[in-house]
Amino acid sequence: MVKYLRKTSVGMTLLELSAGIVVMSIIGIGMTSGAQAVMLHYQSDTVRQDLRQYGNNIMREIVRELNLAQKIEFDSFNGFSRLRLYEYYTDVSPNLTISCDDKAGIQFNGGVPIDGVLDFPSEGVFRGPNQRTVYVDDFVVEYDNHPGLGSSVFKRSYMELTLVLAMETDVMDDTFQPVQEQHIYHRTVFMGTSYIQTKVTNAMGVNPDA
Repeated sequence: MVKYLRKTSVGMTLLELSAGIVVMSIIGIGMTSGAQAVMLHYQSDTVRQDLRQYGNNIMREIVRELNLAQKIEFDSFNGFSRLRLYEYYTDVSPNLTISCDDKAGIQFNGGVPIDGVLDFPSEGVFRGPNQRTVYVDDFVVEYDNHPGLGSSVFKRSYMELTLVLAMETDVMDDTFQPVQEQHIYHRTVFMGTSYIQTKVTNAMGVNPDA
């Protein structure tokens, strides 16, 4: 009977037990790493979506204001382009100044556009130290001087807008390097109101290029 029990008893040796523990540890580490990677991608996508929504909305508002202004000027301020929009052609002071700050985003008259609604998404979930940082990398305004557009008055009625938003991920990726990405928004605007007003004003005076 003892001989029979010795032959039929099933057990695990220390070596087999150790091998099982190692295999389970590898599986556990793999599952943890996979879950972390999925979570990091989800967090980055959330911040990225906020940036995209802001970029599209702010460019739409800038274009809308440009279409309403009778006179438009631009220069540089704080390392970015700055727009000065005049409600009427004869106004001395602009009724709207569109400027840019790398941390505060696009500002209308020094504040958040649309009465504080269109705020730059620099703060929020998954943003902050050792997470993600979002900022404005560039804001460029220039005339579209493409040849063949016609008179200089007509050419200066086309404006090129370029807004570059950036996201820096302070959390290391699979290559153990911080990730930086840019989101570029470009618009070509025909300033119809300004063009018509300029033509009318020129017609009342002497302008050989009118």
